[in-house]
Amino acid sequence: MMDDVTYLAGVIQPKAEPLKPFSEPVLDFLEELSGEIRKRRREFETYREIPAFGFWLRRTHMEEFRMRYEDGKLRIGRGVIFHIVSSNVPVLFAYSMVIGLLAGNSCVVRISSRSRNEDQKLCEIIDNLLGRPEFSLVRNRISVFSCKRDNEIVKCWLEECDGLMVWGGDQAIQSVRGMKLRPDAVQVMFPDRYSICILDTERIGTIPDEGLQTLAYGFVKDAYAMDQNACSSPQFVIWNQEEETERTEQIRRRWWNAVRKEATAYELNPHKATKKYETLCRYAMITEEILRIEQYDNLLYTVLLSKIPPNPETYRGTCGLFFEYQGDYRTAVRQLAARKLQTVTYYGIRREELTDYIINNHLYGIHRVVPIGEALNMDLVWDGQDLIEMLSREIVWEE
Repeated sequence: MMDDVTYLAGVIQPKAEPLKPFSEPVLDFLEELSGEIRKRRREFETYREIPAFGFWLRRTHMEEFRMRYEDGKLRIGRGVIFHIVSSNVPVLFAYSMVIGLLAGNSCVVRISSRSRNEDQKLCEIIDNLLGRPEFSLVRNRISVFSCKRDNEIVKCWLEECDGLMVWGGDQAIQSVRGMKLRPDAVQVMFPDRYSICILDTERIGTIPDEGLQTLAYGFVKDAYAMDQNACSSPQFVIWNQEEETERTEQIRRRWWNAVRKEATAYELNPHKATKKYETLCRYAMITEEILRIEQYDNLLYTVLLSKIPPNPETYRGTCGLFFEYQGDYRTAVRQLAARKLQTVTYYGIRREELTDYIINNHLYGIHRVVPIGEALNMDLVWDGQDLIEMLSREIVWEE
């Protein structure tokens, strides 16, 4: 059954030799990879996620990450980290692998046999670069392959790895946890999450047209870049206001028209359009809280709710379908902040006020609070977990 494995980058059996986090050979390789992607960015006009990954990899950004851990503590990688990555988010496997490398580990990465063209293209670039003599050390620390999830090689790596990193839905994680794992292997799991956006109606109403378009561009980037599939893409939009008036309605419509204008660059093919319409119809049949549904061309559907429905984490838009609520944002956040609420993007409210509210009210959910346009920015702290600390071990010493 292992014959059904396709190796895409690196070696078949990487070395299990821990390094210090942010080691120079790894940083040099990542810098070269960033440069290669940015040099060839015109090739990737249809694969926008690859240039974004190349920009994230730039040396100055990696050095900023390294400075966070210059705290005098002794850290070293754990050995081999096995990454299992869902196929619905392009190039996510590469972010996961880089984080594992930065923490001082070798990385084995299984991507789905249904992986996207972006993933295949990026693997080609990585493998070509790893073939250069100066990167032989890094080459021996990477293995990227594709296979079905029940392949024997997956079971083998689950039993052998020093750490496991799984990006997938709840079902996939439960499946992995039911398999045989090394007792001392660290596990970093990323289950289903959802995210929201808070807009202060009065503040939105004061933005000049040009500024509103810039803000709408950031919102579209957060939501449409991955067909609204990313855990940090907003599903709900909360309008912070005391009551609905003719003016607030004008502001709301002005906002969505700005979003529609920015979304015209989105590639809405027949499959995505059908999927979005089916999703809308399904929620229309089961949601008692719907006040009205609006359509802005075929690019954008909005569903205005009278109140936050029970189990809000089960409400998922796709390809430009958003649920709206109007009222005090604190009331909404309190009802939305189930354990599965990950990211809150915001405009017009004070960040400190929101984070204080989360802490003082002992809310379970909300792991990130970031401005609009930064929802998809990958960080070394994700879902409330410091990934460098989890994927490395700290050596405590006394004299």
